[in-house]
Amino acid sequence: MKPLILKCANLIGETGLYRILRPGRIPVFMLHRVTSGDVCQPGEITADQLRQHLSYLSRRGYQVLSMDDLLAILDLKEAVPSKSVMFTIDDGFFDQNDVAAAVFDEFGFPLNFFVITGLLDKELWPWDDQITYALNRTTVRQADFQFPSGKGCSIDLDNATTRQTIRGIRNVLKGEKQERIYEWLKAEFYKKLSVEFPNEIPKEFRPMSWEDARSLRKRGHGVFPHTCSHRILSTLSSEEKHYEIHQGQQRVALELGFNPEVFAYPTGRPTDYDSTDIDELKRAGFRIAFNTVPDYVRQGASQQYELPRFSLPQSGPAFLKIVNRLESFRFSNWHLHH
Repeated sequence: MKPLILKCANLIGETGLYRILRPGRIPVFMLHRVTSGDVCQPGEITADQLRQHLSYLSRRGYQVLSMDDLLAILDLKEAVPSKSVMFTIDDGFFDQNDVAAAVFDEFGFPLNFFVITGLLDKELWPWDDQITYALNRTTVRQADFQFPSGKGCSIDLDNATTRQTIRGIRNVLKGEKQERIYEWLKAEFYKKLSVEFPNEIPKEFRPMSWEDARSLRKRGHGVFPHTCSHRILSTLSSEEKHYEIHQGQQRVALELGFNPEVFAYPTGRPTDYDSTDIDELKRAGFRIAFNTVPDYVRQGASQQYELPRFSLPQSGPAFLKIVNRLESFRFSNWHLHH
């Protein structure tokens, strides 16, 4: 949508017209990394950008929902507030506590954290970030290696940017069997790139602590499991699926003193989980689960184990387009034609 048209459409949206025409829809936003500086990478947002979004919600009288609020709405115990939004943040990195939560605290808004328990336990850091770390540090320009499946791959950093190469390798690995992906990274990927595997989690990928998580809960934020290792569930054996779901739940319960009933799938595309994962979540006592499909959560929807989330936009107009429900018309048209 062109900037001028979007600006006019958002002005109409501020009258509440789209919320009246498209009731019962809740935008749930997903964040990952939040930087305190002025510059951010794709998929990140600065603290100032986040503060501007939350300031808008505060000025306009929006209700930022807690997870308990959402559960009550989905259980039909509460109506959907017309001016409501919700925020989640995935993985459990230090900046999510130090920067993101601090901004939410300024406004008294809740933020819902989905943490990789193995990251908080300092046993690992996410496999996709390990790819980024290695490719940003290698001096090798061309390399041949084998993916875990045995399929061969060549990289050429003279003819592709580092960012393009990172994206390509990540995309292939999302479809590979991931039972031993962490061992593969160290033994094959880092070796072929001649990068020394770090003895401890690198500073830029360090986690928040369990003490941080306990503090977040005391301040009104939610903390829930995001598996133990961030491996994609649909690529794992039934035994590994069970471990990732149940052990992640048990670690959160042990450290935080409550039984979590909310879950978020690693990566979260529809191909990244399947019906056996949903059955495992139900057996573990989870009530809802989030994916990363961009759409609105609706009261009464049958798919409570496939709740959608929007990536939080950096720009104000793109944010308002979702908040004021203008984006719901695009999804309506999509469903009509697919």
